[in-house]
Amino acid sequence: MSWHEHKYPSTILIQRQDGTIYDLGEMGFRVISFNPPGMNYAHTWQQIGKYKALLTASQAQQATIPLVLDAIGNDNYDIELQRLALRKIFNSDEYFYVISMRTPYLRWKCVTEPFDMTQLDNYHKLKSVSITLDAIDGFAESTATTQTQFTYDSESWGLGENLPNGVDIPYTFTTPSFKVYNASNIPLRTEEHPVTIAFSGTVTSALHIRNLTTGQEFILNRSLSSSDSLIIVGLVPIVNGSQDYGDSNHAYLDLAKGWNEFQITGATNFTISFDTHFYY
Repeated sequence: MSWHEHKYPSTILIQRQDGTIYDLGEMGFRVISFNPPGMNYAHTWQQIGKYKALLTASQAQQATIPLVLDAIGNDNYDIELQRLALRKIFNSDEYFYVISMRTPYLRWKCVTEPFDMTQLDNYHKLKSVSITLDAIDGFAESTATTQTQFTYDSESWGLGENLPNGVDIPYTFTTPSFKVYNASNIPLRTEEHPVTIAFSGTVTSALHIRNLTTGQEFILNRSLSSSDSLIIVGLVPIVNGSQDYGDSNHAYLDLAKGWNEFQITGATNFTISFDTHFYY
């Protein structure tokens, strides 16, 4: 709750890593603007002859988001409390998430650049505070993951997230062949946005998980019982809480954009699930 009488509509939420959520409007900060830009790609070119350049690489970099807000206090002491609150809310010794209530199902992973908090002369107001947010990934991510229900009642998903209409999109499977849908605007590559894969089932000698769409195959050369737990996080397979990289083929599994065809061999009576955010 705010410690003073000035409150504004909820427009921007700041979510810290410990789960604490700060509602800027409720705390007396009037958000003037929050304008995420387009993607920030760095392009590498190679000149070919005199009249042509070849695009050899494109890399997505962090994005810069301007946030502007006002703060009006009851008195000079209130203004100082607001300064302290802003320092706490936007402390950048670790990243935090920024959520716009226009699209509450998306969030930006951010840190801030240094910003001024200047009080107007003889007035209980901070001059409009311009905060530069550095969006680390360059993309917004879904607040929900694929283990959140894709239903209207969950209120976790929204328009613009590339979700197919009228099509079931499960992320837990018990059959040898199935399809996994990546709704992101980008492929989910292991070294960048790893998908967490959880498997439990009976394996006699070796487990094979193939993504037929990307041509990748993960192999775990060991037996598993129904009571064992296998979790694959990026490159690292974890069996019953311990890394088991040595028994794997050191492969990894990405998700292409859209539908990915998977095939499981070497296992019976199993359950496999995929857990990830989507990125836009």
